[in-house]
Amino acid sequence: MKSLRARVLMLVAGAGMLTAIVLAAVMHMSVRSYYTDVVYAQSQAFIDRVVEMHPDLWELYARDPDAFSDKLAAYTIYSPSTGMYLLDPQGRVLSSSGDRRVFWNDWRVDLAPVRASLGRDASMPIIGSDPDHQAKTCLVAARPIVRDGRELGWLYVVPRAADIGTQTPELLKSYAIQTAVKVALLTLAIGVALTVAMIALLTRPLTALTRVAERVRSGGFSASLCETEFPFRDRNDEVGRLSRTFRETLERLKLEMDRVTQTDAHRREMVANVSHDLRTPLTALIGQLETIRMKADGLDRESRDRFVDAAIHNAHHLRRLTDALNELAKLDNPELRIEREPIALGELADDLAQRYGIRADEAGVSLRVTYPDQLPLARVDAGLIERAIGNLLDNAIRVTPRGGTIELRVVRDADGLRVEVADTGPGVAADDQSRVFQRFYQGSKHREQRGSSGLGLAIVKRVAELHGGRVGLDSAPARGATFWMLLPTS
Repeated sequence: MKSLRARVLMLVAGAGMLTAIVLAAVMHMSVRSYYTDVVYAQSQAFIDRVVEMHPDLWELYARDPDAFSDKLAAYTIYSPSTGMYLLDPQGRVLSSSGDRRVFWNDWRVDLAPVRASLGRDASMPIIGSDPDHQAKTCLVAARPIVRDGRELGWLYVVPRAADIGTQTPELLKSYAIQTAVKVALLTLAIGVALTVAMIALLTRPLTALTRVAERVRSGGFSASLCETEFPFRDRNDEVGRLSRTFRETLERLKLEMDRVTQTDAHRREMVANVSHDLRTPLTALIGQLETIRMKADGLDRESRDRFVDAAIHNAHHLRRLTDALNELAKLDNPELRIEREPIALGELADDLAQRYGIRADEAGVSLRVTYPDQLPLARVDAGLIERAIGNLLDNAIRVTPRGGTIELRVVRDADGLRVEVADTGPGVAADDQSRVFQRFYQGSKHREQRGSSGLGLAIVKRVAELHGGRVGLDSAPARGATFWMLLPTS
């Protein structure tokens, strides 16, 4: 059975049948108990009437023991299945309404449970020995015969019709069976009705979710997830939580699919850019080295030094490019764990200004740092933030003309701390501003600078993202540029 509805239906039908059987058994036991109580009450009333009508019952037996059996048989003439016996105090059968048994000479009725039951509650049915069968117990009624406080014997009655399994009247058995069957059928009908309602209630949202899954399977994650496909998401029960979880899972998978697709596109683009950027300095380096080798004897010292310097410059450019690629690969590692610690960004900016100040002086550029007092601490990875700010300073020094200025600022922002590097260089064209943080992208002005790898700003952006921050640019052509990195303080 592959259908959920069929499984639930079979489960509830089985439970209904089991319940019906249990109810039928309970009904049967109840009818049997009721019949036993009725028969015992009748037997008790019967034996009380006999004792009341014949207070000299023991004297009658003593006068003629042989004829006393006929008298007992006369009492039970209208109920031949009932046995009536006269017992002595030890339980020996003295007389009976039926035929005498051979084993009575050596056998005794156990009167202990009879005395105990009468002592507790005389209205409760008594289970005692059956005088006609040595090893059998049955429902009995008994009364002691007492004279002057002395127990002379017992009047003992066995209403054998109380055995509902064998001697219950046919009408009573038919009533019990019919009632049990009716109860079973009613229970089964109620179970089936509840099952149908429960199946409709449970499978309706599952059917909707199945349709969504089938649509995703056929159309992929590129298809938009319609709100109408999740009509039960507002419920607060398990179905509502399942619907919301399923929808969130599909959206998360779609986002992951888009991310993987975008990452793959970036990877292909990066491979193409790396091939192009490595090919240019390698070609130049090879040409310069071959020129030195082929014209070694024909070159003067000044020309040879010029070719060697150019080859060394290209070699350094290759090393910077490979180092940047290696660092960017590390930052893209999903298993990367940054070590956050509280640091003062103002003091870090001071240290970097002193370190890059020498290079700025060599380039004829003025570098200064400003930040307000009482800045909050930022929980960041000091090494990564230092590298990111260094990339911004290196980029500013490279594009700022001689006599220009660079300002490194740390300011407070509504969302955290903002690190800004402002220069008086050529600025960034409007068409380039949205792409300067892309990998291997170089603006038209930067392409004139041979030292750029196109990865410095991409590293800055990645470092900011790892810290939960963001980057940006404010620039106008011929009026300089301000690159900034926003970092949260907590």
